[in-house]
Amino acid sequence: MRTVFALSLFLVVLAALSPADTFTHRSGQPVYHGYATQTVIEGRTLVQTEQEGPIELNLAEFSVTPNAKGRNNTIAVISLKEVIQYELTTAAFEKAIVEESNKGPLLILIEIDGPGGRTDYAERMCAAILGTRNCRTVAFVSGGGYGGAYSAAAAVALACDAIYMAPGTSIGAATQYVRASSGKMMDMKEAYGDTLGEKFQSVWRNYLASLAQRNNRSGLMAKAMVDKDIEVLEVVRGDKTLFIEANDRLPGDQFVRVRCKAGEVLTLPAAEAATGTIADGVAASRDELLDRLGYADAALVFNTDIPAANEELNRVIDRFNRLNAAVDLKYKEIDAKIKAKSLTRSAAIRDIQDLVRNADYLFRLKQNYPDVPASEAKLQEFVTNVKALELAIRAIR
Repeated sequence: MRTVFALSLFLVVLAALSPADTFTHRSGQPVYHGYATQTVIEGRTLVQTEQEGPIELNLAEFSVTPNAKGRNNTIAVISLKEVIQYELTTAAFEKAIVEESNKGPLLILIEIDGPGGRTDYAERMCAAILGTRNCRTVAFVSGGGYGGAYSAAAAVALACDAIYMAPGTSIGAATQYVRASSGKMMDMKEAYGDTLGEKFQSVWRNYLASLAQRNNRSGLMAKAMVDKDIEVLEVVRGDKTLFIEANDRLPGDQFVRVRCKAGEVLTLPAAEAATGTIADGVAASRDELLDRLGYADAALVFNTDIPAANEELNRVIDRFNRLNAAVDLKYKEIDAKIKAKSLTRSAAIRDIQDLVRNADYLFRLKQNYPDVPASEAKLQEFVTNVKALELAIRAIR
């Protein structure tokens, strides 16, 4: 399989409309082969066409037939194999989805292996996926250090048009947790009590259910990934297999098995997920998956936005930590010299001005990079205190 590494291009986007390959005007003519982008200009979508190159179309005037005509013979690959914990990574994911969809690949393959993370960031990632209606999205729970897609990572998978899983991987266990001041991880009901905790939990539970139902997956199975009090029964009703709660069982239902017992959150191994409507199938590798989808000869385009964002953040955090340590040491040195009366007024003012500049820089760095592990309020307080110290020294005559 040919491999191409993508360079990031920034595109201003406003909305996403229908997936596109063949556009037929409702009057019968014209007909275009190509693909829609997420760029919309005054209500008209930018469409890349074989016949005329980029043109702007009012898609409400066209019927759209999804196919490969006019699309590039490429698969965009976005790797999400980490804890979902950084704003910078989340923004990089949002950017990557838009950029890759606008290049007209056959599909976007999101390879997932993660223990979860912040649900607010996961919801942003899901929104980016749901907004990508101009290109099919496929999640591949590929396995690795985490062994599956759990919690927030499971939500990202559920947002995709299709989910495939590698043997030995699992999906689920999506209960929300918060860290108490003691450092202990607590679920919402432990942290906030039954009433308020249930409100928080119900929002997340129903969000996952809506993601699942969007692609004809069992909403109840998704809810059971969050709520340990939900028991899921598998029954056959007529010619349909259903996943229901016990109180929804009808006299004619043929009981198959208990899919999820009350008292435990649902975690599904790959094979179970595939038979429980959550996953669309099991594939041993990326190559096997693409072969099954009919794209064995497509070139892989690996998006580098997330790795680049992680590298940038690591550099910023390292710079912040080194400067913060130097500022802290300098502050203590100045304080000690002032108390010992071994620092002249002019030298003290000069040293404190340097300290103020560095402290201001740290504060701006935190503002520009919210992921820096420091309290913005405490940094602001430190800057204020240092400036107050400078004013106090200047007042000494």
